[in-house]
Amino acid sequence: MSNRFTLITFLFIIIFGYSNLIIAQSTRNGITDTTPIKSNSTISEKSHFKFDINYVNNSIYLGRADSLTLPYITPTIGYFDKSGFYISASVGYLTSSTSKKIDYYSFDAGYEFDVTKKMSGSVTANKCIYQEGSKIVSSDVRGSLSASLTYDFNYFELNTGLSASFANKTDIGIDATISRSFYFGTDDKLWTITPKAMVNLSTLYFYEGYTSRSFSIKKLNTIPNIISVTSVTKVAQNKLTLMDIELFVPISYDEKKWGVYCTPTLAFPQNPIYTTTTSTIKPRTGNTIIKTEDSTPESEKNLSSRFFVEAGVYFKF
Repeated sequence: MSNRFTLITFLFIIIFGYSNLIIAQSTRNGITDTTPIKSNSTISEKSHFKFDINYVNNSIYLGRADSLTLPYITPTIGYFDKSGFYISASVGYLTSSTSKKIDYYSFDAGYEFDVTKKMSGSVTANKCIYQEGSKIVSSDVRGSLSASLTYDFNYFELNTGLSASFANKTDIGIDATISRSFYFGTDDKLWTITPKAMVNLSTLYFYEGYTSRSFSIKKLNTIPNIISVTSVTKVAQNKLTLMDIELFVPISYDEKKWGVYCTPTLAFPQNPIYTTTTSTIKPRTGNTIIKTEDSTPESEKNLSSRFFVEAGVYFKF
């Protein structure tokens, strides 16, 4: 544990120690503040509360999704201090045709700051609580820490970020984004369109946990007279991997006290994740059975692009 903590600490030091060379993207977590970033925005905006409610037609995580479509309505309440500090809490309500329920709770705290007139950064901590049986690919992740920097080159912004996600073991993630914003209207009634291209890299412990749980549920539902199934999944090569490339175009309309936004996204998953799962099956009668199987889903063997849309409205007060 101490070696892992030292590695994570060292990586965060690299992010900040070389802040003049690398630039970052804030993790899309909790409330998405669609207010355009301007020079010294983190120290000039008034403190405020913000209520946001959004809908996403399918839960996609690093280009991966469950075999079932998982649409969510997510209300979020947050407090944003003029110093750059913020906290927020949200609830994910699943609205699929087969299940309607609260599926997770998410809590965020962070700090946004300006480094120079063109460079800004943020640090964020997240705690997520998933309901038992959640099918979200990221449902093995219980929390995360992330750091990011953003640099404005006038014609485009270049971003990079670093995160540590805490599943059964700690995953390290890196993202990089290039974007360009176009503004229409006035500060009081502003349209913003921001085409973006993003790459995500991560280690794969989150996927081992997700697959283990999915495999156990599948066995319980398909094999009769079973008391319990315990599954352990291993990824063939668990290393920092290019997970997906995303193209998305956030579109927003902002006034002083409210705004609306829509983000269509096209994700191109990369590098199939091959898994092997060992299951310990305890029947009601007879001896315990141990089976090792190839648990790689067809969606990983034949990767295809995924399109999803997030849309919402927010109010400041």
